[in-house]
Amino acid sequence: MITNCHSGFWGRVRERLERHPLAHLAVLYLGCIVIFLVSVPLPRVDGQLVGSDGTYYYAYLPSLLIDHDLDFSNQYRRLMPQLSANSSPPLPDGTTNKFAVGAALLWFPFFLLGHGIALILNASGFSTVPDGMGFAYQIPTLLGSITYGFVGVVLVYRICHRFFSPLSSALAAILIWLATSLIYYMTAEPSMSHACSFFAVALFLELWLRFRPLPDLRQWVLLGITAGIVALVRLQDATWLVLPCMDSLLALRKSRNVGWRRQLGGICCFGAAAWVTFLPQMVIWQILNGSIVRPGYVHAHEGFFWLAPKTLKVLFSLCHGLYSWHPILLFATAGLVLLYRKNRLLPALLGLMFAVQIYVIGSWHAWSGGDAFGGRMLISSLPALALGLAALVDWAAERRAMPIVVSLSLILVVWNALLLAQYRFRYISQGAAVNLDDMTLGKLSMLQDIVSRIHAMLR
Repeated sequence: MITNCHSGFWGRVRERLERHPLAHLAVLYLGCIVIFLVSVPLPRVDGQLVGSDGTYYYAYLPSLLIDHDLDFSNQYRRLMPQLSANSSPPLPDGTTNKFAVGAALLWFPFFLLGHGIALILNASGFSTVPDGMGFAYQIPTLLGSITYGFVGVVLVYRICHRFFSPLSSALAAILIWLATSLIYYMTAEPSMSHACSFFAVALFLELWLRFRPLPDLRQWVLLGITAGIVALVRLQDATWLVLPCMDSLLALRKSRNVGWRRQLGGICCFGAAAWVTFLPQMVIWQILNGSIVRPGYVHAHEGFFWLAPKTLKVLFSLCHGLYSWHPILLFATAGLVLLYRKNRLLPALLGLMFAVQIYVIGSWHAWSGGDAFGGRMLISSLPALALGLAALVDWAAERRAMPIVVSLSLILVVWNALLLAQYRFRYISQGAAVNLDDMTLGKLSMLQDIVSRIHAMLR
């Protein structure tokens, strides 16, 4: 029998989350670090910690900081020995890197720490070569990626706490972390850009909510710098830049005490600051592609189909659909409606930006994300969806339904963890659609197989 949420087990959970929310987040962060470090010695096909698209993001660091060039051919030979350096259509200089530079720029302090470690080890007689390529570099860099993801989670808590209780905010932050694809890209594949993307958008939303609806000039510039970082990390996330501009223009219609010219000037400063921050990417495009406005995604086999977006597939397909893989986000999306009780305009603005992201991803030829754990392409939308989740939890708390919320949360976290194990250990396809049996009974089959293997090893 479920007792009142103020007593027993649920009461203790509630009390601890309310009193020490950040401490609980910090413990989970340490858990992510432990999981990553424990996985370092595991055998890998290419012998590298960075992999998949993460290879291209990481390659910027040794190329720029060690070789002082943008010729990635030697990095690709080391990081992807199983592939040809020309596995993608080559650019004019014979190499290619269509991926954004923002993640590498955020990783720079951690890579620099790795360089210091490599120099010390080399000087001490160890066989570590300070060339930017070994584990001495990759481990600190990927720990940096995990750290950015954690800071993003803390920012999500702060965003939610602007409107809701510590309990609702902490639970929303934890679920956005552990019951979605974010946890995978903070432990199994931190070399991808998603943890940095999540952090950048969370920072942008936190500042926007702090400054809204009518920022002053200094605040517009700070927002612009943050917006530039968002675009630097993942170009598709540049759609979020419209958010503060739209919000301020709508607020100006209701305010007669604030001059149009001042706010329009602030919006122009916002755009200028974002453009200046984004300049490193444009310089790289000029060097690699021959134009400051020509991204790397320009080859014939890639493109957008703006008039035929795969919107429903992005959300519900068993091939990495957002809701089919991470049902917690269906609750989060529905919860945005409840955010109306705190702010009438906010759910409409966030819902619109989320819809734009779905449309952009759905229009992309590779809408499923290829080898992807769930809806990885929409990780940048998680900070906004967290507000909907916090609103739903808060609504449930008012109706004394927290035992149900916590029980369902545990189920969805375990569901995601088992799905992660299925995906990581290849019990299900990493690139193609899975079936309902794999998503349900397949979890039990995986556990049975793992137990059988352990039993065979111990015999």
